[in-house]
Amino acid sequence: MAGNDIPPLRRNELERLSAVETLKGLSNPGDVKLGELVGFLEARDLWTQFSKITLGDLRDAFGLEPEPEPEADTPKKRKRRILQEALGGPEQQADADAEGVEMADDIVKKIPKAPADGGLETDEVGRMVVPFVEGNGDVTLDDIAEYTRMDRKVLRHHLGVLCKEGRLERIGVGRHAIYSAVV
Repeated sequence: MAGNDIPPLRRNELERLSAVETLKGLSNPGDVKLGELVGFLEARDLWTQFSKITLGDLRDAFGLEPEPEPEADTPKKRKRRILQEALGGPEQQADADAEGVEMADDIVKKIPKAPADGGLETDEVGRMVVPFVEGNGDVTLDDIAEYTRMDRKVLRHHLGVLCKEGRLERIGVGRHAIYSAVV
């Protein structure tokens, strides 16, 4: 069979395999730059042959393992990774593991979280907020935050408690919610 008598699919496969074998013959494949290789192949009109190589061919020829998919980065894993980076590398973690201690978890437990109430009693906040709401009618969280100069998260916590206690009424949800005095 002459070269022209080979069916096109079989010819493409032979060209692809020939190109892979040529790549295997490189003396230092790690030193070859892709741009140089493409230029070399185009200059010799061999690019069409090499362009048929698939990623699977390269994996098979050079024993490349597919990269494992990264694990899902959960908040707990992210926190552990950040703490390990901040407090030391794997050496400190290895020492802690040898002692049977999970270093990152111990540190996370020692860091106190800011209280949702901001360290204030809801009654204190109520004494400031309820008269303001009664005097101004329907107000938003922004209005109350501007008046009290309190952190919005802390204020949101206390307003929720005041609404549950029946001292205020919330109309709507989210950033467009309006607080009014209970009649």
